[in-house]
Amino acid sequence: MPSDTDAHEPFTPAMRRQIEGSLDRIEDRLRDAPDGLHEAGPPAEPAALTKAGLPPAAAMLWERWDGFDLACSEATILTLAAQEEATRRAVGEGRIRADDRVIGERGRDLLVLVADPWAEGGDVVLVEEDGARFPYSSSVDRMVLAILGEIAVLYGDDGEFREDLIGEDGELRPEIERRILRRHLDFDPDAPLARFRLAQALRREGELRGALAELKQALRRAPEFGWAHHERGRILLLSGEGAAAAAAFAEAARLTADPDLRAYFLAWQAQACSGEERQRLAKAVLEAMPGFAAAHEAAVRAALEDEDGRRAAEMLALGLAVCPGHLGLLSLRGQVDALQALAAAPAPAPPAPRRPPPPARRPPRVEGAERSAEAPQDRRRRRPAR
Repeated sequence: MPSDTDAHEPFTPAMRRQIEGSLDRIEDRLRDAPDGLHEAGPPAEPAALTKAGLPPAAAMLWERWDGFDLACSEATILTLAAQEEATRRAVGEGRIRADDRVIGERGRDLLVLVADPWAEGGDVVLVEEDGARFPYSSSVDRMVLAILGEIAVLYGDDGEFREDLIGEDGELRPEIERRILRRHLDFDPDAPLARFRLAQALRREGELRGALAELKQALRRAPEFGWAHHERGRILLLSGEGAAAAAAFAEAARLTADPDLRAYFLAWQAQACSGEERQRLAKAVLEAMPGFAAAHEAAVRAALEDEDGRRAAEMLALGLAVCPGHLGLLSLRGQVDALQALAAAPAPAPPAPRRPPPPARRPPRVEGAERSAEAPQDRRRRRPAR
């Protein structure tokens, strides 16, 4: 689906006013940000802007600022000159298409302005190192606003990371992740990738109806977003709607050209089916990926080593749906069940002391208590978990 400002629609005065409003909001956020957190370039030279040939809606951003460095390179919007070199390099590496234009970077991922937003699901797609593409933003002005919104969740008024962002597992705390995604969508409500990631987060928390609602919006904008169809299938499967889940997984498989990824989606479809249909799909998976069972056995063992019972159970069930007699997978069933039971068991209460302990003469000294918490490292946005 197109954005409100894609190159296929006439660029009307109303659209110009809407974008000017977004640019004014960007300017306000840059002005109010802590000193040194962001850097914005001067306006692009008119001749360079004409030569770049950007769509009118996108060109308005560079008319004001020829590039940004946001949050010490958490995200970079490239200058027009840097775009030419980055695009030439990415095309030469086979990472992007010939009609793409690299306009920014997030970590090692590229932000790419596409020629056909109707087909891609947005004006801007995110391209990973292996060339995987995800519909990222409905327009460049909303994209910059959304990134600034995310950064405001992570950074305080002093320009330092806020406390309590990271959980004991070293990951962003779930409530922080959801807050970041919702803030992104406050500024770019038609961003398919953020909707998809929010649906994933809601599914992990058991909020299945909310997750389906988010995916409905994502797929309205990006109907060919295969990962969103796959996520919808997972939620439907958890809801007990096997036939609908199988159809969603089949659509995800149809939309991907990557043979390994297609086999993975077909394996989920097999898990949602039974009888002869499951056998047919399992055969197709193994023809496309002969090492499927060994790969899933390794994935289960890795999850067990990480003490991640949810992931171990998920990989085991998927492997057995395709290879129900695989001895390596079957041998791990007891360990997976034990890990899940341990995770579900309530924590034991500490034993009551026989008598109160004697009072301490002075408070114990805690090593390192005088140091403030370390700021978390910059966290790249991950590819959806397979």
